[in-house]
Amino acid sequence: MRWSRWRRSRQSFCGSATCARPRKEKKMQDDRVVVIGAGVIGTMTARALAKRGRRVTLIERLPGAAELCSRGNAGMMAVGHAKAWAEPAAIPALGRALLGREPAVRVSRLMDPALWRWGIDFLRHCTGSANAVNSDRERRLARFSRDMLKAAETEMGLPVATWHEGALYLFQDGAQFRSYAAKVGTGGEIEALDPAALIAREPGLAAMRERLAGGLLSHIDSVGDCHLFTRRTAAWLAETGRVEIHYDTDVTGFTRRDGKIVAVETSAGPVPCGAVVLATGVETTDLTRPLGFAPAIYPVKGYSGTWRITDPAGVPRLPFVDETELLAVANYGDRLRVTAIAEFAGRDRSLPAERVKLLDDYVRRSVGAAVDLETPEFWTGLRPTTPAGPPFLGKVKDFANLWINAGHGQLGWTMSLGAGEILAQHLTGETPTLRDVSARARWLEAA
Repeated sequence: MRWSRWRRSRQSFCGSATCARPRKEKKMQDDRVVVIGAGVIGTMTARALAKRGRRVTLIERLPGAAELCSRGNAGMMAVGHAKAWAEPAAIPALGRALLGREPAVRVSRLMDPALWRWGIDFLRHCTGSANAVNSDRERRLARFSRDMLKAAETEMGLPVATWHEGALYLFQDGAQFRSYAAKVGTGGEIEALDPAALIAREPGLAAMRERLAGGLLSHIDSVGDCHLFTRRTAAWLAETGRVEIHYDTDVTGFTRRDGKIVAVETSAGPVPCGAVVLATGVETTDLTRPLGFAPAIYPVKGYSGTWRITDPAGVPRLPFVDETELLAVANYGDRLRVTAIAEFAGRDRSLPAERVKLLDDYVRRSVGAAVDLETPEFWTGLRPTTPAGPPFLGKVKDFANLWINAGHGQLGWTMSLGAGEILAQHLTGETPTLRDVSARARWLEAA
């Protein structure tokens, strides 16, 4: 949006910082909701609020929507994989990671004070009972969100770019497969398949035949390009006039009065508001510390590579997670996306050669003959992760009109539509479809 248009927009509802305003204009200001952050979470939150007739302004510091964590993620709406990281088995895994013996988990900034604070809280959730509660919250929110996706595409008239045929969870270790398969049973939404049944169901796995010990087929998962869907949604919101979007705009602070946020201060001037939603991922604490609280959200770095598909028959149609090597693979029709690694590296966004090699080696072993190996695109992003696992979703206790929707970890795409819907329901006073899906914090009235 051009700066001149932004200035005209400001003048229409602000005029000057001290001007006396007519009663009607003040009412218009009071019902405006400012959503900060145009990743998949913020964009879906803005959409949910606009559906309810709220005037919404979406502010993003980058030139477009979904340019950070939402840009290069796996693309799986992994309902079958929705479970909290914090569990008893995570403790020895972290020990191995500290010793460099856990390939899928790396600790690169051991002396980061923020990591230690987050880690102590994480360990508190590594009990069987806490894991059960937190995993249940994640599964319910993930399932609710995934079930909204088809209707959202139809409502906005978007090209269908998501597939709802399920996903596979593959195992190269026999004991690991048998342990998981024993929990599945028969006739449910997730079924266990031996290697022959896997290949019969998904011929694109043929190149992996000798490595497979078995797998699970989850009928409740979907896949799609999160970056593309978010940008299309943002464009639709702007074109239809449902949401006013300001890119290239930094949020610099808040104007407070009587326990409320009355304006969001930005690099382009103040934006008066009736409510504020923080959908700011790993940068949330930058904005909240001056307000007196700091959500425990740590950036867990992930990596992805994207390859052009040259032989569709040689690439699995269904997305899959390799549970043994801990990589996720998704077919977007013309491109193959592979993601891996959970790295505790603060806010470092560099692409070390050894991480790129891990992704490249896996693709060469698994589908190398079916993709263009010469022109891959690599990416790294920071997953905003809470110690408990579920996101922080609800109203901030010390403010009458400040809300948060952040901390979705590796399940941001999976939970995005549902989290936006639940937050909008709470903010507008509706009876929420789901309850008790947020992580807990002393500063939060949790949804």
